[in-house]
Amino acid sequence: MRVYILNVSSIDPADKKWYPLLSPRRAEKVNRLIPIQKKAQSIGVELLLRNAVKDETGEGGIVNWDTDQNGKLYLTEHPEIHVNLSHSGSYAVCVISDKPVGIDIQHCKPYDGMITHFLHPDEIAYIENNEDPATAFYEVWTKKESLFKACGKGITAGLDTVSVLSGAVLYDGKRYAFREYTLFDDYKLFVCFES
Repeated sequence: MRVYILNVSSIDPADKKWYPLLSPRRAEKVNRLIPIQKKAQSIGVELLLRNAVKDETGEGGIVNWDTDQNGKLYLTEHPEIHVNLSHSGSYAVCVISDKPVGIDIQHCKPYDGMITHFLHPDEIAYIENNEDPATAFYEVWTKKESLFKACGKGITAGLDTVSVLSGAVLYDGKRYAFREYTLFDDYKLFVCFES
């Protein structure tokens, strides 16, 4: 398993030099996006995906990918390779593995407590009783997103049915573990992988 991280602040989406590096699907997506930062993030994840696939297979060039019915990205020419992408704030991230894997990054913004009612009761208690509820919330949320991305269910698949407070969870008959990566104080980054 390898993790790739890119600060997208230097990507100017108006500079057409990026577009020959993008798959047709990614270029179409970038063109549909309106905020400049979202465009830069989308370009960034595709650049990371290209690097990851090249490192894994030795093949350079455009990466052909699609998404399944739940929106999980897969490589059309290398279905045996598992990849996942995420972006938030100034960063884009990619993970590549030979097993199902999910990655999530969150830029930790002010926390209003609104979404916790969707979480598992143990997670709600953990957040509410923590000295720093904002950090606790982003830890839980980022782990949870990485889990649901790893198992290919999408984040809407029963947020309150499983707690991600431990280092590993049993979900849908499979065991998943988490690994945290530290960037800066105002970001949370977790990878979830089948173990």
